[in-house]
Amino acid sequence: MALVPVQYLALTEELEQLALDYQSQAQAILRSNGNDTTGRLVNSIKVQPARVEKGVVTIPITMLKYGEWVDNGAERKSGKQPPVQAIERWIKQKSISVPKQFKNITQFAWVIARAIGKGGQRDRRAYPFIQPALQYALDKNIQGVTNAVALDIITYTQKQLDQTSLKKK
Repeated sequence: MALVPVQYLALTEELEQLALDYQSQAQAILRSNGNDTTGRLVNSIKVQPARVEKGVVTIPITMLKYGEWVDNGAERKSGKQPPVQAIERWIKQKSISVPKQFKNITQFAWVIARAIGKGGQRDRRAYPFIQPALQYALDKNIQGVTNAVALDIITYTQKQLDQTSLKKK
């Protein structure tokens, strides 16, 4: 009798809910700690469709790279400067007035972007949101995930028993 791989239908559904709970909690944390100035990071957190490969269920969650810097406070290394338009949006959102030595907001934003590109961004305070959001989602969904694994195993076992019983008759 050839064994058929377990289909994790219930588990996949529960993990998709866990991922959506993670997404909404991460977004809520970012908003509550003031890291939603432009909305780009919050809106970049996306849950991708679940995949089952070789018995492993994965649900990719993506976000902009700088989410890592916000989360752990890591300094941004010098090298590539951030987009001037992003700095302009940030200046407007924070209602920062343009110093008199600059002709306009674009020139001011360009100077800031260039300074970040040359010297990086140091001493950035950490605003953890990845691990707290994951812990929240796990705590909220752990019983459902446990039940889903049990249901998938019972369903698989029952199908295997049914196939074995049918062949003996």
